[in-house]
Amino acid sequence: MNDYIRICEVEKYYGNAANVTKAVDCVSFAVEKGEFVGVMGASGSGKS
Repeated sequence: MNDYIRICEVEKYYGNAANVTKAVDCVSFAVEKGEFVGVMGASGSGKS
């Protein structure tokens, strides 16, 4: 595989010590040159 972008085991947390939300849980993927990728999810779910 000739990866253009590779994401490995990404996690993202929001909040503070008293109230933590795990928005992304161990996401991995690869994108090859010329492929198109879309990210979908509810408003406020951490897509950006």
